[in-house]
Amino acid sequence: MDDQAIPEWAIRLRQARLDRLLSQKALARLMREAAGEDMPLAKTASLCRNIRYWEAGTYKPNALDRMLLCKALGTSEAELFCGQSPETAMPLPVRGSVARPAGEQYSDVLDHLRERDNLLGPRHTIPAVCEQIAILEQLLVPARRADRVEVLRLAARYAESAAWLYEDAGEVELGGRWADRAATWAYEVGDDHMIAWTMFRRSQQAMSGRRAGDVLGLAASALRQADRLPTPMRTAIVQQQAQGHALDGEERICQRLLDEAHALASAVNDDGDARGGHGSFCTPAYVEMQRARCWLELKQPQRAATMDEKAIPGLPPVYRRDRGMALAGLAAAYTGLGNPEQAAVQAVEALDIARAAGSVRIINMLTSVEQTLSIHRRLPSVAAFRLALTNARTN
Repeated sequence: MDDQAIPEWAIRLRQARLDRLLSQKALARLMREAAGEDMPLAKTASLCRNIRYWEAGTYKPNALDRMLLCKALGTSEAELFCGQSPETAMPLPVRGSVARPAGEQYSDVLDHLRERDNLLGPRHTIPAVCEQIAILEQLLVPARRADRVEVLRLAARYAESAAWLYEDAGEVELGGRWADRAATWAYEVGDDHMIAWTMFRRSQQAMSGRRAGDVLGLAASALRQADRLPTPMRTAIVQQQAQGHALDGEERICQRLLDEAHALASAVNDDGDARGGHGSFCTPAYVEMQRARCWLELKQPQRAATMDEKAIPGLPPVYRRDRGMALAGLAAAYTGLGNPEQAAVQAVEALDIARAAGSVRIINMLTSVEQTLSIHRRLPSVAAFRLALTNARTN
């Protein structure tokens, strides 16, 4: 059924849910909350199935379901089902107490925002993440005991996501502040996994300043309780250590750690949505992509190019920015091998991803490639790349 065949009310229903950053499961939970304990209603799984049918226009919800949908979405039946202009989308409801279904709702929203980040990039996602953090900070004021613990855990997760988003958007200082905020909240509730992950994030941020001592020290701190960390998280931190040793020019220990990370990554099963938890992006292909980056740092462009060529096809398609970073690394390797035309071709492909995803990290890496290629500026492919990069930086 194409959009032309879907009833307008079904299209409005779906759009109202997406505007509020709700998954179908989160909307079903809100409907159950709106119904209360005294009103009989289908289970969440059945409601999710109904919502899929309603949004597809297969059939129209009955009067009771329409009332609950409107309550859950904060709109009126006239606006939703009769075509009047809806009001501005409202944020998640603020409660004095965060019951478990509400906590799950915030988790669902964060998953939805991560999917949005993969599709649209950090600039389109940062405002929504910060808005949810503001709501959680309001909830922290009256929250006590178990409620406070629940809100703090959620706030730490959102803050860590903000740290990553700002880092990818090229605002490393703001990213560091959010990582510190996440660490503070995680420390208050004794969330050891989140504390370790914020140390990883800070180590990753130190890479941009090429501060090898900070990269290594923070990664070592993250691994202090390595035996208690989930495998994907430990994999990501170990490969981060390897990058620090590459900065220090220590090839042997760098490669040994990458071998360890690769062995750990064999147990990581990620289909590209990162719902497996922190570090779930760290697949074998990702580790090999980082190995290529380390070979570049160790001044061995041939090994870097070979490794990138091998790793790129194995990267999950949804992680476009990883592919963009790998292509930028491949361009740098070809530049080091004295192949400017092939470097320019890879650089243009990486730049297309950087512009689509709003990734300043990739553009910064390509800027270094462009500076090296400047002596070949009369080559058509290099000239085209340099012009495209200039346009990307000014737009």
